[in-house]
Amino acid sequence: MHRYLRHLVFLAAAPWCAAAPGAQPVSFRTEIAPLLQRRCASCHGEESAKGGYRLDSFEQLQKTGDSGAPPFVSGKAAESELFKLLIEEEPDARMPQKADALPAGEIALIERWLNAGAVYDGGDPAQPLAELVRETFLRDAPSRYARPMPITALAFSGDAKRLAVSGYREVTIWNPAEGTLARRLGGMPERISALAWHPKRNLIAIAGGTPGQWGTVALVDAAAGYKFRFLCDLPDIALSVAFSRDGGTLVAGCSDRTMRLFDTSTGKQKRVLRAHSDWVQAVAFNPGGTLLVSASRDRTARLFDTATWEIESSYQGHDTPLTAAAFSPDGSRIFTTARGRGHVWHPEKANKRGELEDLGGDVRQLATGAFGVAAGCADGAVRIYQGDGRLPWLTLTGHHEAVQSLAVAPHGAWLASGSADGEVIVWSLDCATTLTRFIAVPK
Repeated sequence: MHRYLRHLVFLAAAPWCAAAPGAQPVSFRTEIAPLLQRRCASCHGEESAKGGYRLDSFEQLQKTGDSGAPPFVSGKAAESELFKLLIEEEPDARMPQKADALPAGEIALIERWLNAGAVYDGGDPAQPLAELVRETFLRDAPSRYARPMPITALAFSGDAKRLAVSGYREVTIWNPAEGTLARRLGGMPERISALAWHPKRNLIAIAGGTPGQWGTVALVDAAAGYKFRFLCDLPDIALSVAFSRDGGTLVAGCSDRTMRLFDTSTGKQKRVLRAHSDWVQAVAFNPGGTLLVSASRDRTARLFDTATWEIESSYQGHDTPLTAAAFSPDGSRIFTTARGRGHVWHPEKANKRGELEDLGGDVRQLATGAFGVAAGCADGAVRIYQGDGRLPWLTLTGHHEAVQSLAVAPHGAWLASGSADGEVIVWSLDCATTLTRFIAVPK
């Protein structure tokens, strides 16, 4: 049976994905654009236009690729190259390549849009698809929270008088010494994965997005009324951010397997590193700013020379996905964690020096200070290690649920930890006691 006829038979047997009489028309802006951005943009954008075809804007979507066939014929899905490639049976010819075929519901959605005339409701057809998609994912933060959100990211300001805390579609700014709310920054990504405060300027870097659909890296200028700008749009969530020692470069680790380098003055993307084959879950600079380590779900860590951005070494000692990475205070060791296991290794030689014992489960984040390296643990404790690891020299207990984020104040005397139940604790490291603790829920 012809492949398209087989497709029609399947759809006829699946009424849940067919258009019902009187159904609302398919919106390119809110339905088709997010689907194309999520499924196709990585291979058919400005940076990579496989087959000579781009779909990073509606204007580009209409142009032919190397095949010369029109991407779509208005009102005729069966004659549209875009649709035919989605239902192609040969894996090497089907789109997306090197990935599973699109779900039947998504194929049916594109078919309905094409058969209904491929109507465009997105405004300027030259507007990048990523920007169009961004607008559909940004929403106001809730005025009140039904329950506390897990604290997935924290960052101290340079003077340690402010603490940025992740929220739902927002970042909140708190007085860490008093545990009082100072400001709410709404209109942010649905989930905030990571925060970093510029070492010299009042800039806050934000990584986040909507998992599996859209992601971004943003900069918020706290010195200019907390104005923010988005630096990129991604097909999946951004996971980690770190400023270089001089603050001139911002590095982001992303779910699309890339590391992206931005100029913090202009906000322009300077470079894209493709050194991993899976999510880049953590990035961290050494104290001198000459090296950067990345930790990936592909079970490897990479070490980069920041002068050339060439790979200096790779650590492959873990047998499960990596979750966090940090340099020791003197830069002579790197700490990495993966599914409840922690390793300590030499940067250039990439040889294992020791292990982190008594971790208390998975570790979501590591943080470095003069005290050593702190690990936020699944059992609610914060454990601090020195040297080649082994047993922690200090364990801070007080959280009731898993610790998901950490931040060290620039003066080194405070450590903030955030847990899955929405609580933030600011620890005084001089005496290993609680300075403040609060539930980070705006009221």
